[in-house]
Amino acid sequence: MKDETKTIIWPAYIDSAKSKSEGRKISKKQAVNSPKLREITQAAKKLRLNPSVEKYKSYPPSWWEGSGRIIIDRNMSKQEVLIKLSNLINGSRKDK
Repeated sequence: MKDETKTIIWPAYIDSAKSKSEGRKISKKQAVNSPKLREITQAAKKLRLNPSVEKYKSYPPSWWEGSGRIIIDRNMSKQEVLIKLSNLINGSRKDK
């Protein structure tokens, strides 16, 4: 049964190395190069989205890559969440 209060975030959604047909959901300019589960989780925590990680899941279109996924609370549109997550990750990478 689908939980309407949660949203699944796959790293491919915000990966600038992926094409739109490979699963990227935001513009290449806003996306992150090879986002890690840890980075997405930290950004989701900063946004208070209550992330839970499923490390051993595979994104169905690229099932051979064990990318993992993150399940977060839904309190804004998926597009908004993806842009905010990628902005936070890009910002934290620039700080290093």
